[in-house]
Amino acid sequence: MRLWRITRPRDQEDQARSGREPRSALRRLAGATALKQNFFYLIGIGGSGAGVLVAQSYGAHHLSAAGNGESTSVVAVLNLLYTTSYVVAAGCAREVAAGLAEGVEAESQWARLRRHGWRIGLALGLVMVPVDAGLAVLLHLADPWVLVVTVVAGPAAALGGSQRGYLQGASQFGRLAVNFLLYGMTMVVLAVLLLSLGLGPVAVPVASVAGALGSAVYPRHRRAVNAMPRAHPGALVDPTVLAGAATAPIFNNIDVVAARHVLSPTSAGLYSGLSIMGKILFFGTSSLSAVMYPRIAAAANARARRQLLIQTGALLLGIDAAVVAAYAVLAHPLLGLVLGPRYQSDSTLLLLFSLGIVGLTVVNLLVYYSMGARDRSFALVPAIGVPLLIFWLFTSPPNLADFVPRIASALLILGVLEALLVLPKALRSRPGPTD
Repeated sequence: MRLWRITRPRDQEDQARSGREPRSALRRLAGATALKQNFFYLIGIGGSGAGVLVAQSYGAHHLSAAGNGESTSVVAVLNLLYTTSYVVAAGCAREVAAGLAEGVEAESQWARLRRHGWRIGLALGLVMVPVDAGLAVLLHLADPWVLVVTVVAGPAAALGGSQRGYLQGASQFGRLAVNFLLYGMTMVVLAVLLLSLGLGPVAVPVASVAGALGSAVYPRHRRAVNAMPRAHPGALVDPTVLAGAATAPIFNNIDVVAARHVLSPTSAGLYSGLSIMGKILFFGTSSLSAVMYPRIAAAANARARRQLLIQTGALLLGIDAAVVAAYAVLAHPLLGLVLGPRYQSDSTLLLLFSLGIVGLTVVNLLVYYSMGARDRSFALVPAIGVPLLIFWLFTSPPNLADFVPRIASALLILGVLEALLVLPKALRSRPGPTD
């Protein structure tokens, strides 16, 4: 009997102990709880994005063209800094979810998450002091003192990431939605108020940082009754988390910057419209990865992770196919309805750009799966591919018909390469050491 137990594959032992665990994990993903969590996440991130859009649109209507250009450029810098929030959140969510699976209360981990966020945020704030001097020259700002807000944005972004990672890892998606909405609502209210007071181009960047500060302080967490730390806490942020979590936020901001650098003002404006429409597909499916991620981190074995990946991946590809099909048929009237008649001539480019976004959604799903499973091999694709993608965009010929195919082809290649790197190991049925 003892010999049989020694030679028995480990995955069979796990299945014998946990019984229906993979199937129950699958049911949880497809059940009412997961649907509610996806709904909350979409409400939160959608409301946050809408708040940013409303604040910037209000600023555009109340500032001169030059003033709005200054305001927009500083907000773009802030958005790149907010990438820190996604990176810290990814590390914290993985740690909280893994701790909960071991019976460690989420509240007992908060002090460590907050300290880590402070360290990263303060370091980033200090780095921005000398960087601001270069940005003041690069952006040709009439009032370079507005860049002081970037020093505050570093700690706010890192602490906001700690909050969001805690809530995501603990599957508290309702409170996570409020955290997102707090950012967007604060930005709208304060932008309107500060513009009414005559602050000019400073108003929207200050409102953005105030929104980030709101996300950093909400919610307050109760002290753990049994403050038992994890026996073997993992690294919250390592190079693989940085490579994975930063991929989508960097692309979602750098492509517009590249377009403004490479294209004519008119073409860059047309591209911004295509970018908004195409990225609806990414943001509309981002909740799938967000809800899957803590479940992957907490899964008991590789079989449970595999089932979660298959279920989520099938749903993602189904939504991607439906949206691309809708754009193939309705791109022309949709562009006219949402953006105006002058954008309708780019309906073919919208379909092509959306195909590239499908690649980005696949990359996002696979990097979050790999981070949750603590598989480091995935990081090779974003670590090498994203810098090459940025170089590819900034060296594009100065016309829209060349720029969009470059993005679409590069994102599709990234998606295929990530799938080739991650899926064979993730989907194998042969027992392995992590089963």
